[in-house]
Amino acid sequence: MATDQAESLRRLLAPRVTRRIAVVGAEQGVGTTTVALGLANALAMQGERVLLADEDMYGARAMRLAGAAPAATLADVLDGRAALAAAAGTRGASGIAVLQAGPITVRPDERGLAARLADVRSMLIDTRRDVTGALSPLAGMAHNFVIVMRPEATSITAAYACIKRLHHEYACRHFQLVVNLAAAEGTVTALARNLARTASQYLGVEASLAGYLPMDPLVARALQLGRCVVEAYPAAAATGALRHIASGIGAWPLRHEASPLGMASAVAA
Repeated sequence: MATDQAESLRRLLAPRVTRRIAVVGAEQGVGTTTVALGLANALAMQGERVLLADEDMYGARAMRLAGAAPAATLADVLDGRAALAAAAGTRGASGIAVLQAGPITVRPDERGLAARLADVRSMLIDTRRDVTGALSPLAGMAHNFVIVMRPEATSITAAYACIKRLHHEYACRHFQLVVNLAAAEGTVTALARNLARTASQYLGVEASLAGYLPMDPLVARALQLGRCVVEAYPAAAATGALRHIASGIGAWPLRHEASPLGMASAVAA
């Protein structure tokens, strides 16, 4: 509780900017939606106004698990066809706004995005890469990339390949790692350290361990109930892990820093 209060105070004193966080799965089935929706709920618990963009065009899994019934898409908001408050429609118990991303085919304008999301402190994107492995224009302009992976050889290899591609295509040099279904902290730490060393040596990028989600049967139970574990089971081990990760987000370096007016300025990236 003390950590959450301190984090909330620090965020209130920080410059106003909607932090855009793309949650990217190293491969399919690693728990991208669980992490994206869990972090959105955890940030909302810290007093933030949070928006989650669901890029699952067909299943809309994050939207369903959040219990949201939006009236329009994020594309409608960014194009000026709907205000964010109206587009959010009926929200779930957590109160976070969850919208389907919609057909965003071109990079959104920074000024327009800043103006239309002015009341949002954090926007998380439950990303879906296309058949070539590329991100959407919206996810591609994120401030932070969270790579979700499992502690398995194939997933580690996929995570490295994902980092390599995002570095080359989006000039990102900082990545946050989240390991899902972790059995032991020591294993996760060693895994992340080895991946970070390889990424630094061969790509010249930083890959930091943001945290890990333990094997927690309550995650599966929450999914069976059609809800997010953070909302359904506040005392679950996975909920504690997600809240811990969320408490550190404010310290993550921005890939580029946008002023409240949407003017981009270069920072160490």
